[in-house]
Amino acid sequence: MDSNLKIDELPASATTNTIQRIAVGVHGVPELKHDEKMNYLGEFRERIIRRLTKKQVAEKSIFPEIKEALNHKKSSRMLINGTLSPQFTDKYIKLAQKMEKSYTKIHDPELAGETGLVVVSNDAVDIEDIDV
Repeated sequence: MDSNLKIDELPASATTNTIQRIAVGVHGVPELKHDEKMNYLGEFRERIIRRLTKKQVAEKSIFPEIKEALNHKKSSRMLINGTLSPQFTDKYIKLAQKMEKSYTKIHDPELAGETGLVVVSNDAVDIEDIDV
């Protein structure tokens, strides 16, 4: 390319591509549905089989719907909000271990909403009513 070319003489695609590369360099790779994922412990809504609020996780007994969700043919793991006390989450961790499902405590200051626990799939399941 001729070094004397001005930016307005470059093809539009070259300018757009350059701007996109600069944006990725400055802000990082764009993340799909970031706000949605922050409401569901970092997961896409369409991958969630069942969800409990923080208040529900704090209740004494285990919700049978979570056991059913862990038995779901597409269930892969359980995610737990890391801000919750172990006195509330340990019963669900033991349940996941007993059912040979992995679990992860999510500690992310960007988390939003009242989600306390989700059972998720690696693929979209598109369950309409995920709340217990």
